[in-house]
Amino acid sequence: MPTAHLYLFSDGCPSDWLVDGQDDTWHTIVNFVFQSSPDVQPQIENGVPHVELLPLDVTYMDLVRALESGLPSHQLRKWNTGPGYRSRFCRAFADVVASIKPIVSACSFQEKTLRSSKSALLASYNQHIGGIEGRGIGFEEWFDDGGRPRMKHSFVNMDGHHKIQGLENQILVVLFMSWFAADQYIFYKKDIVSSNRYSFDRLAMTVVSDKLSGDDDSRRNNEQNLRNLIDPEGENAPIVLTRSPDSDLFSGDLVADNLAGWLNAAISDLGGSFGDAARDVAGSGVWTGWHVLKQSSTKLELVPVMSRLQEWQAG
Repeated sequence: MPTAHLYLFSDGCPSDWLVDGQDDTWHTIVNFVFQSSPDVQPQIENGVPHVELLPLDVTYMDLVRALESGLPSHQLRKWNTGPGYRSRFCRAFADVVASIKPIVSACSFQEKTLRSSKSALLASYNQHIGGIEGRGIGFEEWFDDGGRPRMKHSFVNMDGHHKIQGLENQILVVLFMSWFAADQYIFYKKDIVSSNRYSFDRLAMTVVSDKLSGDDDSRRNNEQNLRNLIDPEGENAPIVLTRSPDSDLFSGDLVADNLAGWLNAAISDLGGSFGDAARDVAGSGVWTGWHVLKQSSTKLELVPVMSRLQEWQAG
């Protein structure tokens, strides 16, 4: 039986990392998910990148072209292009979900909630991924000379000695991103493989991450932290991390960027125009995979955003 393969384009808004003193600030991480054709699995396994394969996928391009048809100059751009573009993207997306249902998963959280859920985050990561070397991981914690909390985990594999380390404001987010990717993998494996409904016996997933703040083409410390948390065994792992050569131009990255901006604006102001736009398409079911993180101490807890949207409207 063939392998099912998912591309998961991931992006966050308003920034990649937590910021001291901004406890009430909302963040949203969005995954735009697309299942590639089984026919191209041999090319994927041979290392052909997504930027070459997806433009040849008819279903994928139908979705992209449908979105672009409602945008200024018929072109996807970054969410921060401007207010006129943002409103047009929301309308274009609403038109698309009427006939094509994009697969979207997202999680919104306030900074104070993620910080106070650190123990639950690590426990949930270990439960989902099993930790580097197949067992639960833990982090050393200390304060640097500037008084900033830092976290570090060291591990050894066939490629040598490695470290996952950085400011707590960064490590908490990459841990959450890694857990969220693993959570998606588990969900789709049950739906696509374990259900025996689609004649697949294996699921592979490629996570396409935007360039993380602080990284550049020559130094990718944050990307390496994320890679070591998601796929420390490289191409042998069922979940593999990659990045588009230019995420400001590739369509999948841009869809994730726009959705992250929209949903974060909506959760930050449920009564605002973007909250209204999100409610307008809620009936399509496209936001079923959008959740809010609750404060927790033992295991991450999420609640559907739909209840918050409906409660606000009813109130």
